[in-house]
Amino acid sequence: MLDRRSLARAAGGFPTAATTAPRWSRAAAEDVVRWLVVVLGLSIPVSVVADNVLLSIIGGAWIFGGGYREKLDAIRANPVALAAIALFALYLAGTLYSVGSDSDVLMTVSKGARLLLIPALIPLMRDVRWRRRGLAAFQASMIVTLVISYLIWSGVMPPTVLLKGTPDDPVAFKAHITHNVFMAFTAFLFALAAVDARTRRARIVLGLLCTAAVVNVLVMVPGRTGHIVFAVLFAYFLYRQFGAKGFALAIGALAALAVVVFLSPDTMLHKRITLADDELQQWRSGAPPDLRNSVGLRLEMLRNTIEVIRDNPILGVGTGGFGKAYAELANRTGDTLTKNPHNEFLMIVAQFGLAGFVVLVCVFGTQWWAAARLPERSDQTAARALVITMVVASVLSSTLIDHAEGVFFVYMSALLFAGYEGLPARRRQ
Repeated sequence: MLDRRSLARAAGGFPTAATTAPRWSRAAAEDVVRWLVVVLGLSIPVSVVADNVLLSIIGGAWIFGGGYREKLDAIRANPVALAAIALFALYLAGTLYSVGSDSDVLMTVSKGARLLLIPALIPLMRDVRWRRRGLAAFQASMIVTLVISYLIWSGVMPPTVLLKGTPDDPVAFKAHITHNVFMAFTAFLFALAAVDARTRRARIVLGLLCTAAVVNVLVMVPGRTGHIVFAVLFAYFLYRQFGAKGFALAIGALAALAVVVFLSPDTMLHKRITLADDELQQWRSGAPPDLRNSVGLRLEMLRNTIEVIRDNPILGVGTGGFGKAYAELANRTGDTLTKNPHNEFLMIVAQFGLAGFVVLVCVFGTQWWAAARLPERSDQTAARALVITMVVASVLSSTLIDHAEGVFFVYMSALLFAGYEGLPARRRQ
């Protein structure tokens, strides 16, 4: 004879604890992982160690968390996730013919594996509330970085073991290249939020934060990559807001800024431009650049990396093979050894040949295309700003092998493109 509980189960009535517990425990566990993702947003501008701990926990939770069918369905439906997987597949394929040592191959694969954070996080962060929390966490960490930078610059906060900055280079937790790239992107986010703010007070606060971030990039911190990223983002922001007139206004404003900098020899920007010109002239004269000559060393690396590519144009030197191939060339020329050419496009081509260039361009191109299919105009603008930031920075740095920039890219890609809906916003009902 069936009791009441059995009849209820047979009729689809109230579920038992045995059927509800796994569902609720899994949902709670996923929320814990989502909070760890949010904490990662706080960590990226601050700590490599914390990043690695959080990435390990998040990766383990994804592997052992179950729900694989739902995760895979979400990944298959998102072209940004698929493009990231395709690029990582090149890292795996390149191990089959790499000229590098086992340790170099393993280290490079581990750095490439960060790309898998994009497909791993997209299924978790589809809820807009969690995406907003992640972005807010990153911005909060950058506000702390901004405040510390001002305190160091003004002499109020002396240099410490934990902080990298000095009054002449008032960074907080990262070197000035990374600091300025992150701050330029953050200034863009503040400007975008100020435009969308619903209250006058919020617009004022966000406008002040944006202004403080811009001054930090252009006046205080000598990171030339960030200066260029800011200029391009500034032009894109005005174009996005006002169309062709906005772009013309941006060009005029940047030209005016150039005139002011030229007429102000005591400013940080003028000194950095003059130093770059001096270093370029030294390199052109044929004198070997010293280790302090940033422009000369980069041009030397550029020339030698192109030689590595010419010697291995089809398949490249394989995953992690760049260091050995460059060393063999530098030993013949007497140039400085490096495993980092400071150009992500050349780094990818040197390792994977033409296929590497095509896939990397497809990653950025897919993101640009997918941005038009995000639900909100602000999301579309922020996503394309990320693409601009990474493309510009990748011309001047090896962004995917540099820890902070690499984690920043995959984190922001996952957050900004988790809302992908498959149709351009204008065609949605």
